[in-house]
Parts: sequence; C-alpha cells; structure tokens
Amino acid sequence: TKFTIIPMRGHGNVSGSNDVMTWCTGYPYAVNFSKGYPVYNPGEFSAVDILARGECDAALIIASDPVAHFPAEASKHLARIPTIVIDPKVSLTSLIAKIVIPSAMAGIECDGTAYRMDGIPLRLSKVIDSEFLPDREILKKIIEKVKA
Repeated sequence: TKFTIIPMRGHGNVSGSNDVMTWCTGYPYAVNFSKGYPVYNPGEFSAVDILARGECDAALIIASDPVAHFPAEASKHLARIPTIVIDPKVSLTSLIAKIVIPSAMAGIECDGTAYRMDGIPLRLSKVIDSEFLPDREILKKIIEKVKA
C-alpha cells in the first residue's frame, strides 16, 4: 500500500504560490533576486528572516496575513515600515498597513486558478460582479506606474 502525507496549507493559495515560484526559479520560497538570478536560502532570504532582522524598508503583501502568523519581531518591523496590502479580506496585516487596496475574491468575484495541495490546478470562475479589480490587474497597474 502506498500513501503520501501532505501538510495542510494556510491562508489562500499558498500551494499555488509555492508551485509557481518553483516553476519559475526551481525554488518554492526564500528566493533572492538581487544578483539578477535566483538564489535560494531559507535561513537567510525568507520573509520572516528578513523582517526579523529589520533589513527591508517597505513591503508589498498580496493575499496573505503575515502579522497573524509571523513571529512578533517580524510583525513589529512590518508595522514600522511602509506596507501595502492587496487582499479581498480585512486582516491583522491590513490593519497595520499604510495602504490597503481591496481586490476581487478569486472564484467568486473574478476568475483565477487555485492549486490543490497536491499541485493540481483548479480553474476558478467568476460568479458575481465586483467593484474591485483582481489582484493580477492591480499588480499590472502598479508595475505600469513604476515603469513610467
């Protein structure tokens, strides 16, 4: 008999985030791009590590709630720096953010893709209209403004 143990995942589409990062870089998280290519080191480059050491001076949080899940030192630093949150839900992180951009909820207010914990993609359909943009559209607009 064959079986597999897969740990339960947290907020939103964590499996999808890890899957896409792995496809793009070969690594699931804790990837540093400052040298122009991906460098993986979970003890050095994870969001928790960088925040706890106070090394970042701003943060863009997308569909995640690190204040609810990170160690206190990392969350305290996040509260001290300019933080932008893009999320369809109010969270502890959105409460400390300097800017909050509400987004449409994938699979309800916009289409999208979610990944099962075993890596299988599930196509999500829009069910109702929303006054908010999908997070992908918000990110495109931010990138356009930064490049301008």
